[in-house]
Amino acid sequence: MSGKRSLFGLLIIAALLIAGCTGTKTMAGNNGLSADGQSALKDYQKYSSELKDEISYMKFHYTLSENATLDEYKAWLGGYAEKLDLCRKMYNDTSAASKKYLPYLNNSSEEYRNVTSDDAIFQSDIESLNRSYDQFADYLDLSIKRATALGKYTQAMNETYDAYNDISSFAGGAKVSSEEDYASFLDGFDRKAQAYKKYAGDAVKAGEEYQQFFDPESAEYAAIEENNNALIDSIRQCEATYTKYKMDYDNGMAAKSAAQSAFSDYVDKAGKVSAMKTELDGYRNTKIALDKLDRSWLDGYRQKLDAFNAACNDAIAAGDACKQYLNTTSSEYKSIDDNKKNMQDTMAAYEENYKKIEATYRNLHPLESLKR
Repeated sequence: MSGKRSLFGLLIIAALLIAGCTGTKTMAGNNGLSADGQSALKDYQKYSSELKDEISYMKFHYTLSENATLDEYKAWLGGYAEKLDLCRKMYNDTSAASKKYLPYLNNSSEEYRNVTSDDAIFQSDIESLNRSYDQFADYLDLSIKRATALGKYTQAMNETYDAYNDISSFAGGAKVSSEEDYASFLDGFDRKAQAYKKYAGDAVKAGEEYQQFFDPESAEYAAIEENNNALIDSIRQCEATYTKYKMDYDNGMAAKSAAQSAFSDYVDKAGKVSAMKTELDGYRNTKIALDKLDRSWLDGYRQKLDAFNAACNDAIAAGDACKQYLNTTSSEYKSIDDNKKNMQDTMAAYEENYKKIEATYRNLHPLESLKR
């Protein structure tokens, strides 16, 4: 009997020794933890709590203003990367602390499950933050490329405006009283027309490159497309104008002073209409960038539309003044009539567009409409 009791006692001691080396050190829960276990628990609670706070801050509080500039976005993303690196380090510390703490727990206890579950959640959260960072970094790269394309487009358009103003000023200020004068004017106009065609062509290419950053169904894409079409049309008009001047010169036609004055006035006024149309379209397209339609924008649109209508009416009057010097069956006479109809149709289309936008505004601001 005593031998059996001694063997039984040894088995119990062996079992305890094995559990001490490879199994759990306590029963379920935190009760009965040894001093080392309590120390391991304290470390784990510290690291896991700090990690939870940092992850929560990154997920819900580390945000960026919607109106942030590209430089602000870069700085914000740099801070995001630093905090993400910190989270990874904190996770490593937490994981190491949990590995020291878990052996003191019964692997079937709720506390054990909570610790292992938290570890999985931490990993998932950091993976999610990693994916978010990749998306933010991709967006930054795209934004830089888009900003570069916009810069090229803007520069090309500014050069085109300058070239247009140059050729318009040259044509409007020309004084032709002889065939020699006309030949000199034609040569100068051709050089300036070639320059304008180059700049306008470059602007179209830059617009096409910038256009690739937008969805083909988007308003931005359509606005660039419309502007490019207008530039292409202006190149054709420039070529057609030179062809007309050249034809007049080849036919030996010397314009009378009054006719030249009237035609120059018409070209100047028609040029202003084209420039104001570009400006009006540009202003109208700014509505795309607005968070909401407001009264100040609508009033500005009305002012620019009134100015455009006035310019069209001036150009129509100037064109009518030119017609007295032309044969009613000539292509020039027909061109002035066609331009007149085009201006009238354009004015009507813009007015209809304004009415639609104004109606939208009134629907959005019914109380303001009552006050008016």
